[in-house]
Amino acid sequence: MTIKIAVVGLGALGCATLLALARKGFHVEGFEQYRVGNNIGASGGRTRQHRLIYGEGAAYTTLLQRASQLWHQLEEEQQIQLFWGGGFLTIGTPDSPWFTAVENSAKQQNLPHERLSRVALNQRFPRLNIDEDEEGIFDPAGGILLTHELLLASAEQAKQLGAKVHEQTQINEIVARDGGVELTFNGEVRSFDRVIVTTGAWSKRLFPDLPISSRRLGMSFHVGKATGFDNVAFPPTMRVSAGRAMWNTQPLPDGKNFKFFVGDAELNELHDPELVATEATGSLTPVLHERLDRHVADAVNGAHRTIVGGGTWPEAYTHDQAPLLGELKNHPHVWIGIGLSGHGFKLAPALGELLAQAVAGDVKIARDWPLFSPERHFAEPQAVYSR
Repeated sequence: MTIKIAVVGLGALGCATLLALARKGFHVEGFEQYRVGNNIGASGGRTRQHRLIYGEGAAYTTLLQRASQLWHQLEEEQQIQLFWGGGFLTIGTPDSPWFTAVENSAKQQNLPHERLSRVALNQRFPRLNIDEDEEGIFDPAGGILLTHELLLASAEQAKQLGAKVHEQTQINEIVARDGGVELTFNGEVRSFDRVIVTTGAWSKRLFPDLPISSRRLGMSFHVGKATGFDNVAFPPTMRVSAGRAMWNTQPLPDGKNFKFFVGDAELNELHDPELVATEATGSLTPVLHERLDRHVADAVNGAHRTIVGGGTWPEAYTHDQAPLLGELKNHPHVWIGIGLSGHGFKLAPALGELLAQAVAGDVKIARDWPLFSPERHFAEPQAVYSR
């Protein structure tokens, strides 16, 4: 008998999971409360950065390498460019914990990289403002991903492999019953053998006790005054220096405009998950607007400070900033892939494949990937290093 599986929430991880299950030959259906590729969830904002040198450790690098393989496979299948290379740059003071973690990751895993002095950074990337005590680590495998195109391509490939996609369909209730799971939506009840929930900041609507919090992240779009904003001269960059605001820049594919994000604690406001899930995402609050406007002038030269676009997007975080992947202990046959904590988009294809393998019984997440197992949240939270 063919196992029937539902994937609830078709953001980055949901689309990746849908595709991975379709590749394995399952009867799978995906449910999305808006349209696939929308600008409302955590995948909004046109682009996301990608890198292989990851300060969080070797386990993440393994997944990032697999994600890269799956993106390129999807590009070939759908005949579309989804990844723009050019490298990824980390800037920081050499004695900061994060800079040290990134460099150690590169060395321990023998990943290609360059350690760059401030002088070298200024010569090679003149559009970035570098403080006197900062240096850089360049990851040549990095680049940017086109978010909306990736979601649409993943869903389309899944449909070509037999998956069904239900858009503008909000799931109201998920109940484990009689060896399976019932979904309630639009006054209808459907039964599945397994359900995988990948609903991000919306997850507490369905399971209020999930150990996640939701943050509203703000991004702004800017126009360069001159040349030098292509993905080679102005690669996606993350600046993490102790005692200073963390900022992130990403070039846009036109080579003229760029996206800017500030990640200081004040900007990443904590919100009630239900509020985050219902806020309008097409505009910036006055506080977010002021901080983005101020920091972009400190970070980038040769650009107009005018914010020509932007918005806020909700993301779900766990206490240790590692995703929750696995079967819910008190809800048999209900699996989750939530709390991606800022890792989600770049890891999505590999995490979706991992969820599909776990549902198929090929791997056991609690045994093989305890870092992601929901069971860890039954223990007392442990202090972890946070960017």
